Amino acid sequence: MLIHKRITLMSLLAIAASVNICSETNAAPVGMILDTDFRSDVDDVGALALLNALADNGECELLGVVASQTGPYVIGAINAVNTWYGRGDVPVGLSPVDDQRFPDHYAPEIGNPENYPSSQSNETAPDSTALYRRLLHEALDKSVVIVVIGSQTCIHLLLKSMRDFEGDGSVHRTGRDLIESKVSKLVIMGGNFVDSEQREHNINLDQEAARTVAEQWPTPIVYSGFEMGRSVLTGGAMTDPKLNPVARAYELFPAGGVGTIASTSSYDQTAVYYAVRGVEAEGIALWELSEPGLVAFPEAKTRFTPDPSGTHQHFIARASNEEVAEVIERLMIQEPKR
Repeated sequence: MLIHKRITLMSLLAIAASVNICSETNAAPVGMILDTDFRSDVDDVGALALLNALADNGECELLGVVASQTGPYVIGAINAVNTWYGRGDVPVGLSPVDDQRFPDHYAPEIGNPENYPSSQSNETAPDSTALYRRLLHEALDKSVVIVVIGSQTCIHLLLKSMRDFEGDGSVHRTGRDLIESKVSKLVIMGGNFVDSEQREHNINLDQEAARTVAEQWPTPIVYSGFEMGRSVLTGGAMTDPKLNPVARAYELFPAGGVGTIASTSSYDQTAVYYAVRGVEAEGIALWELSEPGLVAFPEAKTRFTPDPSGTHQHFIARASNEEVAEVIERLMIQEPKR
């Protein structure tokens, strides 16, 4: 039965690949800003690859990337992946809050321009708040989706930013003003909606930021919980690590032992996929969204309270982990258009 389902899903995806998804609605591709703790877990690299593939398909526009993890090679590493996809000019901002709490498995290798082409570095990167504000100021109203796949430090700083921050041109607008007018939705990989006693990693990275964003963020928020991507295993089909920095990152990550490209959890890819395509893969429901409610994070634990007037929702699984992995990995290994 699973084989039959997977063949059917592959057929649908093959059909979808030949169709310009945006042509059905004649809508402009959604503008995406990715906020990532790129450098520790490798799913951030897979998520950036997936987002670039969706941009190649004309389904979104990658406006910018924000690095919430610091470390000397993080900007170069992000830029190397974007350059691999022909988007080396996409700006990458760096958090002003130094955070190097976790091992740096791959950024020193793929962020070194002697190994993979890149043109940006920590030294040239704009402050994360300055970049957020500039990109939002330049965007059309309600045209931007922000996806956070690490700590919420940088969006917290954006939310609290005052007028005239770094002379970005939005002289009469606070960060909250810009968010209200320019952002349509915030998607966060964080929380655990099946085990309310777990202190989920991304929430625990900056508990104050997670609590403040949940309480004060002025647009709808959709959470992809820890449980959504844990058993969705992708990355093992990556090839050509000598040329492809995404494949090299998976080769360096110790999921199957350093030096072996192996599949690992896809926490972040679930959030990125949903932010662009929603809950379906050509009519097949990968997830559904919960009823509206309010999310809170006391001591980094997840609390969801149903409320018809609430602006928060979270993922509920519908397809099998294998089916979700197939959809995600097909995009991760899609050949760049450049």
